[in-house]
Amino acid sequence: MFKVKGFNGILAIIIAVSMLLGGCGGTESSTGGSEIQASEPTNWEYTKDIPDPITATSGAEDVVLGDLENHGVMIHMPGGTFDAPTEVSLVNPDSAPGYDENEMNGLGAPIQITAGDGPVRLMQPVTITMKYNPEELGDDFETGAMYFGYFNESEWEYIKADVDTESRTLTFTTSHFCLFSKAKLTVDERIDQYVENEAVADWLKDQGNSMTEEALNSAIEHILIDNLKINDKSMIGQIYNSILEDDEWGSMVDNIKNGDPAMFNQNLQVLLGKKIVENVPASALSSALESLTGELGIETVEKASEAAGYVAEGRYRDAAKIIGEHIADQFMITKVGKFAVAAIESQIQTWKSEEVEAAYQAYKNGASSNVPWWGYQVEKGNFEDVWSQMGGAARQLELEAIRAQNEARLDAGMEPLTREEEDKIRAGVKKDLEDQFESRMKKDAEIEKKKEELQMIMDMYEESGFMEKGRWGWTDSYELETRLDVLMHFKDKLLKDTGRENIKSGSVHNEEAVAIEQLKTIAMEWFSTDDPAERQKAYEEFLQNEFGISMYPSANILNGVWSSAALIITEFDIGPPPEASDSSESSSEAGCDLSSLDIYNMVKAGLEEQKGQPLAVGMEVALDETGRGSLYIVDEEGDRTEMTATYNNGLLTAGGTVEGTGITMQGTVTESLGSISLTGSFKIDLSKEAWVKGTWTGNK
Repeated sequence: MFKVKGFNGILAIIIAVSMLLGGCGGTESSTGGSEIQASEPTNWEYTKDIPDPITATSGAEDVVLGDLENHGVMIHMPGGTFDAPTEVSLVNPDSAPGYDENEMNGLGAPIQITAGDGPVRLMQPVTITMKYNPEELGDDFETGAMYFGYFNESEWEYIKADVDTESRTLTFTTSHFCLFSKAKLTVDERIDQYVENEAVADWLKDQGNSMTEEALNSAIEHILIDNLKINDKSMIGQIYNSILEDDEWGSMVDNIKNGDPAMFNQNLQVLLGKKIVENVPASALSSALESLTGELGIETVEKASEAAGYVAEGRYRDAAKIIGEHIADQFMITKVGKFAVAAIESQIQTWKSEEVEAAYQAYKNGASSNVPWWGYQVEKGNFEDVWSQMGGAARQLELEAIRAQNEARLDAGMEPLTREEEDKIRAGVKKDLEDQFESRMKKDAEIEKKKEELQMIMDMYEESGFMEKGRWGWTDSYELETRLDVLMHFKDKLLKDTGRENIKSGSVHNEEAVAIEQLKTIAMEWFSTDDPAERQKAYEEFLQNEFGISMYPSANILNGVWSSAALIITEFDIGPPPEASDSSESSSEAGCDLSSLDIYNMVKAGLEEQKGQPLAVGMEVALDETGRGSLYIVDEEGDRTEMTATYNNGLLTAGGTVEGTGITMQGTVTESLGSISLTGSFKIDLSKEAWVKGTWTGNK
């Protein structure tokens, strides 16, 4: 798969598409917030594609049951799906339970998959793919509406599908067999699914403290044991506790929760040096610094000697600065932040899995043979039985945890995990999940309270028309879930800029919360115009009038290296695909080889995959007192792309060209609680008709 990574990845797209275009010449409606009345179940009407059961025996080898062309469904069962060879049956049932049309529309014929006499959990995740008919989806079709339905013996539950619009297929993995269906969810049900995920994600971010603290302990051990050769566990514990008790640690953890490892890394570097100097006896620290060898590099040894001199002179602040910047090497410090962010993000993605939510509900409520929940038959609170019956879902969690850590290690310049390290992660996945289950049992009331707050916000947005395409600047490329992400990010921005924690009902704020009517007022102001300057002016006037907060930072405050910055692709149009020439000779003359279509498809797939994903970039600003100067985008190897920049009344604008292709960036800059934030957009013009657009954010 074509991968986009950082600003260089976007530049690679610019060059690839510009050459492609130049050489080849290739040119839902919401309910408006009205109350939904309960309805009688809608009868399922369908024609059978599989009137008679088809069977296959699943054993040690992979087995495929059904085929897409003839049956509209294909089931891939890996070897070892069952403990012993087992016959699996697939059929369209004679009838299916009715569904609530306020939640979903049933599509096509449901499928009944059975193995043995009763519900069964699978030892390996099984992949199910079904064809869909575009004519059934209507003009308001969005891929985010496509789910699979699972009947839990009383009602339909929903499982998010991977949608391939080219092959017209839906795919998901499952660790149990039962009655499944294709389903198109309503706007209101999609909002409910979003709220559920956001409430759990909010709880999980609070759980990130323990993961960040584990990474901190690793960093301390690395500096003291590996670099300074001080192998004193009590001293390590003393430094560790001293950092946790420091007021600065809380704000640093917030950086991690918000996915900003750069700011965390920068602050940790300073704090570590300070706490090591404070807690390690001067004689021991001086001796350790003087004993450093050339293995760490000549510059490090020289700096260590300088730090030892400072310790001897009692200049502890200067010594702490050197330890933080040089002895606490950037490799380890960078690793700490990235690993903590990766761990938190991995947990959030884990809980978005319907299989994990089902396992938790079985753990919380129990499941009997009379009414099995997702195939579980366990006593309430028995984690060992739940884990055992998770089967393939458990294996999938282990694989995802290993993948996430390997990606973080690659990003930090480390070797992949060893077999022993992978085994340790597998063991940790089980223990972590048990801890999360126990924690969530205690926090369910808080999660429900968060859901109520989010639902209040969603109701306001829906009643104000923010869910509707064609209003508030939403183009067809903004699917519902993307619109919800943008709206939630705006809510988070308001909370951050006002120093509040949540949204409350009513029209008057307090010290902890912004009122829902205030959020509505400024959201309508913000999204009513595409002009960043008008947006910023209205936003700043609102904060000044409602909260007494002034947002204009001066130009000189923007100068220097920013702690973090990111670009997020939100929409793109790279034009129609090129047509391959009839011969290699003619294609060569036209400047377009026969692989152009492949390149086009790879670029398009890469953009689709990265759409909505943050692309981390380095950013530096150099402005004079009039607000004119340069903005630099810095890649991982230190190469800088310069753009002309201007800053006026809180609006930072930058532009430049790469390979003759224009790049424009525009963002509003705000100052709150001692930090600078930037929120804006970027556009890359590939040709007259082809472009990439997205959001631009930064922190300093």
